[in-house]
Amino acid sequence: MEGVKRNQVCLMPHQRAWDEEFERVRKQILEIWGENVLDIQHVGSTAIPSIWAKPILDVAVRLCSIDRMNKDKLEELGYDYRGPQHGKETYHLFVLRGAGELSLHHIHCYDKSDGEFFQLVGFRDYLCTHEEKAAEYEKLKRSLAAQYPLDRVAYTEGKKDFIQGIYEILEKNEGV
Repeated sequence: MEGVKRNQVCLMPHQRAWDEEFERVRKQILEIWGENVLDIQHVGSTAIPSIWAKPILDVAVRLCSIDRMNKDKLEELGYDYRGPQHGKETYHLFVLRGAGELSLHHIHCYDKSDGEFFQLVGFRDYLCTHEEKAAEYEKLKRSLAAQYPLDRVAYTEGKKDFIQGIYEILEKNEGV
């Protein structure tokens, strides 16, 4: 992965190598966490072939139990354990950094009881099958990246309404 400097925003066209990188990481996770893993998915914009993305690999891991997650094994591979996220004990984050503090991988770990895993996968799948919405998302991301190249928090905040709108569509379709 090319990576992005901490707190910065840089977008680039989709790279086939990102899918290959995901497969390598998926295999590593399966090797170290084995039977605790229920599912591993490539999520985020690097998993959507038609749009530009920050070159940071986002991997969502659904675990039987967060309590049985052996964080030491990922740390041995160079990942920084960032702990529970958003005040949720059911969601933990690991970050792999490269030279110059580049963010390379984000491993999002979810307990089986946390539905956010399915939102991330659903978002990816929706944009992969709805080209017009994917194009709209890319346009928004590129505009925000130009506006906030040194402020990833503001960039992320600017995407929230769009993302929430897709989640609402997914929720409505779930009942159909």
